[in-house]
Amino acid sequence: MNRLSTSNKLWLLLKPVLGYLGVVALFWLAFFEFFRFLFMLINWAKTDGLPSSDVALSFVYGLRFDASITGYLIMLFAVLVALGLFVVPLRNLFKGLTLFSAVLVVPLSGFLMANGFLYSFWGYHFEASALHFLEDPQLVLASLSLLQIVLFPLVLILISWGIIWLLLRLTKRFQHTDYPAVYWPMGILRTLFVLLLGGVMIIPVRGGTGIAPLNTGMAFFSSHLFANHLALNPVWNFAYSTKRLKATTITYKFMEDEQAQSVFDGLMTQSGDFPKVLKSDRPNIIVVMLESFSAHAIELLGGVNATPNIKALQHESIFFTNMMAASDRSGKGMVAVICGHPVLPSFSIINYPQKTQTLSFVPQELRVNGYHDQAFLYGGDLGFNNFNSLVTMAGFNRVITEKDFDPSQMSDKWGAHDEFVFHRLLQEIGSQQQPFFNMFFTLSSHEPFTVPMEQKFEDKYLNSICYTDQCLGDFISQAKQEAWWDNTLLVLIADHGHAGPDKVSVDNKKRFHIPMIWTGGALAVKDTIIDKPATQIDLAATLLAQLNITSGDFKFSKNLFDRQNAGFSFYDFADGFGFARGNHFQVYDNQARRFIRYEGETIATDTIAGKAILQIMSNDNQQR
Repeated sequence: MNRLSTSNKLWLLLKPVLGYLGVVALFWLAFFEFFRFLFMLINWAKTDGLPSSDVALSFVYGLRFDASITGYLIMLFAVLVALGLFVVPLRNLFKGLTLFSAVLVVPLSGFLMANGFLYSFWGYHFEASALHFLEDPQLVLASLSLLQIVLFPLVLILISWGIIWLLLRLTKRFQHTDYPAVYWPMGILRTLFVLLLGGVMIIPVRGGTGIAPLNTGMAFFSSHLFANHLALNPVWNFAYSTKRLKATTITYKFMEDEQAQSVFDGLMTQSGDFPKVLKSDRPNIIVVMLESFSAHAIELLGGVNATPNIKALQHESIFFTNMMAASDRSGKGMVAVICGHPVLPSFSIINYPQKTQTLSFVPQELRVNGYHDQAFLYGGDLGFNNFNSLVTMAGFNRVITEKDFDPSQMSDKWGAHDEFVFHRLLQEIGSQQQPFFNMFFTLSSHEPFTVPMEQKFEDKYLNSICYTDQCLGDFISQAKQEAWWDNTLLVLIADHGHAGPDKVSVDNKKRFHIPMIWTGGALAVKDTIIDKPATQIDLAATLLAQLNITSGDFKFSKNLFDRQNAGFSFYDFADGFGFARGNHFQVYDNQARRFIRYEGETIATDTIAGKAILQIMSNDNQQR
C-alpha cells in the first residue's frame, strides 16, 4: 500500500512536467508542419504533376525530421527543468521555458520563410555552405523585388504573433497553477525521471532506434524531387549541413581510382581530327556570358521565342543545341567558362582563391599567344561571390564594373543595365589593338528581373531575357558596321540555367539546358547545328583548338568539333549530378546514394560514367 502511495505521489509530481513538455512538443511539431505547408504554397508551381499521395507522404516523412529538431528542444527543456526544480517554483519554470520558445519562434519563422523564397530561385534548401552570400546583405536583397522586401517583415510579424499567441494559450494553465513544494526524496526521484525523459529524446533526435542515424537520404521516398525536398525539414537540413562546412575536404569515391581514371579517359578520348570553322588562327574574340539564359527562352532549343535577335542569328552562326551548364551558380559558371574546369557539388572553388590560383585560365593562354588587349566587363559589383579574385587571376588587363557607369544608367538592384554595358564594350573595342579578347557578363536578367523596357512577357524572367536579347541585337547591328567585325568571333554562352516559368527542378535537365552560339565575321562555317552533348567547360578546348593552341592544361575540357568524340554532358547541383550521353540521361543524389532519374536507353558503362567523372573531379580538388 505504501509503495502504491509513493507511486501515486510521484505520478502527481511528474504529471505537470510531462503535460507541459508534451504540449510544447506537439506545438513544435505543428510549427514545422505549418511551415512545410507554407513552403509548399510559396513553391506551388513545383507541385505541378506531383501526385496528391506524394504530397501527403511528404508531411508524413517530414515528421521524422520535425521530431528530431523537437527532440533536441525537449532534451534541453528537460535538463533546464531538472536543474531548476529546486531553485524556482514550477510555474515560473514553465513561464521561462514558454518565453524561450516564444523567442525562438521569430528567428525560426524568418529562416523558414526566407528558405521558401530562396528555394524558388535555387531549387534546394539553404545550406551552411551558402552562408558567404550573407556577407553582403544588400546583394542578397538584390535578388528580391521591392514588394517581397516590404511584405516579408510584415508577414513575418503577423505569422510570428499568431504562433506566439497560440503557444501562450496552449501553456496558459501550466503558467498560472500553484504547484506544491517538493522535498527529498520525492524531489530527487522527480528530477531523475525528468533527466531520464531528456535522455530518451535521443531516439527521435537520431530518427529511431536503428543503427543508421537520421540523414537527408531518408527524405527521398519519391521519384519527384520536390516531394523529397518538401519532406526535408530546412532547419534540420541546415544544422546537418554545418557538419560539412569544410567542404573542400569532402571526397567522392565510388570505385578504385584506376577504374575511374580508365572510364574518364575513355570519355575524353579525342582523335585530333576536326574541321576548321574560323577564317584565321587569330581572330578577335568576344565572349558574352548571358545571365540565367536558358532553353526556356530560346525557340530553337524548344522554348518560347523570347529571344528574337538570337533566333535571327541562326543562319549566320553555329548553334550548339545540346549544351548544359556545369552547375547552378554564376561563380561556378565563370570557373567553367574562364578556366575550362568543373566545380564540385559541395562547394565553389571560386570562393577558395588558394585553390583557384592553381587552375589554368583561357585568357592567360590567349595572352601568351598574341592576345594582349583583354577587357572584362560587368555592370555590377565584382566583389560579389569572389568574382574579382577569379578575374584578377585570369589576367584581364582592363576591368569595367559598376563604378565606371553614371548613376542614371544603374538599375535599382544589381548595377548598370545591359544596354549601357554593351555600349561601353563597343567603346573599349574602339581603342584596342587587334587581336583582342573581351568578356562581358550581363546581369539584367538576374532576379528580380527589373529591366528598363516595356513589358512584353507576363513572366518577369522571360521579359528580362527579352530585354537583354534586344540589347544584344543592337550591339551586333552596330558591331557589323565596324571594320573589326569581319575578323571577330562572338561567343554567346550562359552562366547557368534557370527553373524558368515552369519552375523545373534540378533533376530535370531543362533546368541546366543553356545556349552556346558562335557567330561573327570570323566564321568560315555558318548555318550549322552541333547537337553533341556538352557543357560550358568544353568551350576552352574547342576554342583553343580552332586557334591552334594546345589545350593540354584543360584536362576536363574536350573539343566539340572532334570527329571521334561523341560527347557527353555532366552537371552538378547541391549534392548530386546529372549525366547525359547519346539518348541516355540520369541524375544521381549523393545524399540519397542512388539514382533519382533515368531517361532513355541505359547501358552498363553509363551507370558508372557520372560517378567516375565526379571521383576524378574530387581527386583533382584534393591535389590543389
